[in-house]
Amino acid sequence: MINNNILDNINIICKSGNGGHGCVHFYKTNKKIGKPDGGNGGNGGNIIFIGNKNLYTLYHLKFKKKYKASNGLNGMKNGKNGKNGKDLTINIPLNTVISYKDKKNNLIKDFIKYNNQKIVFLYGGKGGKGNKFYKRSYNQKAKKFQYGNKGKSLLINLKFLLKADIGIIGYPNTGKSTLLSKLTNKKPKIDNYNFTTITPNLGIYKTKFKNYLIIDFPAIIKNFFFKKQNKMGNKYIHHLKYNKIILIVLTMHKKIYRNYLILKHILNYYKIKIKKIILIISKTYLFKKKRNLILLKKKLKVYNIQYFIFNNIKDNINKLKNNINKFLFKN
Repeated sequence: MINNNILDNINIICKSGNGGHGCVHFYKTNKKIGKPDGGNGGNGGNIIFIGNKNLYTLYHLKFKKKYKASNGLNGMKNGKNGKNGKDLTINIPLNTVISYKDKKNNLIKDFIKYNNQKIVFLYGGKGGKGNKFYKRSYNQKAKKFQYGNKGKSLLINLKFLLKADIGIIGYPNTGKSTLLSKLTNKKPKIDNYNFTTITPNLGIYKTKFKNYLIIDFPAIIKNFFFKKQNKMGNKYIHHLKYNKIILIVLTMHKKIYRNYLILKHILNYYKIKIKKIILIISKTYLFKKKRNLILLKKKLKVYNIQYFIFNNIKDNINKLKNNINKFLFKN
């Protein structure tokens, strides 16, 4: 099941486990002190990140800021070594960058790309040696031992790029969520007012041969775009980088072509190169004169813009699906 609470950037504190201390002990025979038999301490647990193809958000990490692996146990008498601490495994989405700053303030990065890919990001502290380890023929009563090494603690930044196949963008109240509901089995919140969608909606676009991830972005606010890039849909627009198809949904308007160019300019601003863009025009009743609609069609044809016109999104949805399928199967 897809979690729609999209969170693409988060800081967490991770600490690997401490190593257990070595043990100092001498076994006794007939009430006499015998040879050293103190065991070694166990190693501390590691912090491991693992890629999970079924995750599309970092939301599951939001409510816990500190992640700690288990400590290794101390060594024991009779030469018994302490158990190693349990590793802590953290599941994260694919295409996640893991980064932190070292002591010299250099930014260190690693990258999760494949499903089940594991990165041991923090190693646990090594366990200390017990006095049995230091027993020698010339030193039968060794009292030397080691303390376990402490684990490392780091502030780690996780940032991922959502790899969807189809993206839906547009201005407020244009019918983006309705389109998502018709292309998938998703039932997003739909109302006749601006900003119903405040975080991206995800759905699965099913075909006979393969399923594709589709994302409906919150409304783009063109007047605030370059000044306030963290506003509404502008905050998530960089996730379009991997999309194969973008559906631009606009309502019928005299300046519809201009609005279309603005959205394309925003895509260029983020250096997003899309293989295919389809313009979806909704609410055609806003054009009262048929002549205006005819002129618009001619203009779109001149500029070679592929489009579908819907009085409501239910109209001709199968034609749109066929067009999308042909492109996806070829790419």
